[in-house]
Amino acid sequence: MKKEPEVLTDASLTVLARGIGKEQLKGLEIAMYLNIPTTAIVNIINSTTTGFLTDEGSEGDRIAVTSECLQLWKKMTRESKTRDRVRDLERALKDIGKSELAELFAEYHQSGQEINDNIFQ
Repeated sequence: MKKEPEVLTDASLTVLARGIGKEQLKGLEIAMYLNIPTTAIVNIINSTTTGFLTDEGSEGDRIAVTSECLQLWKKMTRESKTRDRVRDLERALKDIGKSELAELFAEYHQSGQEINDNIFQ
C-alpha cells in the first residue's frame, strides 16, 4: 500500500476543518464541491449537531460537520490517484473563495508537509 500524502492525513484534514468550519457555512460548501452526496451531508449534520449551524455559538458544530465531511470524502476517494485527490481538494478550496489557502495547500503537498495551524495565519 502506498503512503498517504501528508496533506491528506487525518491530522491535516482536521486542521483544514478547524480553519474552514469556523467560517459560516464554508464547510458545507466545500463538501458540496467535493461531490459528497447531499443526503450524506444532511446525515452528518443530523448526527453531529443539535441546533442550527447558523446559530450563535455553533462554531464547534460547524467544525465537527466539516471534519466529518472531509473524512467521508477521503474514504470515498481512497481508490483515486493521489494527484487527483489533491487537485480536487485544491480546486474545492478555490471554489469556496479560498484561493490563497488553496495555493498554500498545494505548497504543503509539494514539500511533503502535513498541514498545520500556520496555514491560517
